[in-house]
Amino acid sequence: MPQTDAARARTQRATIALFVAAAVLATVGVTLLFGLPDEADRPATDSTPVTASSSAPAVGSASGGTRPAEASPAAEPPTSPEHLSPRQVPTPVEEAARSFVTAWASHDARPGRDTSYDDASRRATTYAAGDLAEDLRTHTSGSAARQQWLSWKDHQVQVAVAVVRVSLPDGAPAPSEDSAFARVIYKLTETPAKGPASQSEEHVALKLRRGADGSWRVVGLPNV
Repeated sequence: MPQTDAARARTQRATIALFVAAAVLATVGVTLLFGLPDEADRPATDSTPVTASSSAPAVGSASGGTRPAEASPAAEPPTSPEHLSPRQVPTPVEEAARSFVTAWASHDARPGRDTSYDDASRRATTYAAGDLAEDLRTHTSGSAARQQWLSWKDHQVQVAVAVVRVSLPDGAPAPSEDSAFARVIYKLTETPAKGPASQSEEHVALKLRRGADGSWRVVGLPNV
């Protein structure tokens, strides 16, 4: 039996309402499926409170640790000097040693001056005492010294002495009231009548004693 207009209209409205409800349900389903994150996809949160020591590195430390305490100057190892000052000898001893070496090592082969290599030894006796003074007074040079003198005489060479330093020799005992050792470092300058001068550095160890008059004199040449 044919439907009336009123029945047909109700049927159409029911159909439309059904489609609208289906559309709403579909929209809600899509939202639930894609719009809300799954529990597994949510970032994990740490309930432990973050402290200042674990959240940022200490200032000035590239590794994130705390800066080590700087050592105090007292804790640093002492630095030893590369050169120690030589141990000094008493002034009277130094003066006697200088005078002896200047006389003992100086030569003058110019005309009218020294007559032999041994003239220097004779001059040195003024600053010597005991057996050494006697040995210097009677000393006769060997062949090497004689040859050196002849060479100096041919070139009219003057040998001058300049004392560089007087100090206590290594391993020598400290000076006493009447005995002392001294090490003399000196430069020799050989100046011929013609041509350039030449220089060399020498050293000698001396043993000195103080006499009854209070003056110091050389009594031995330990290494000569």
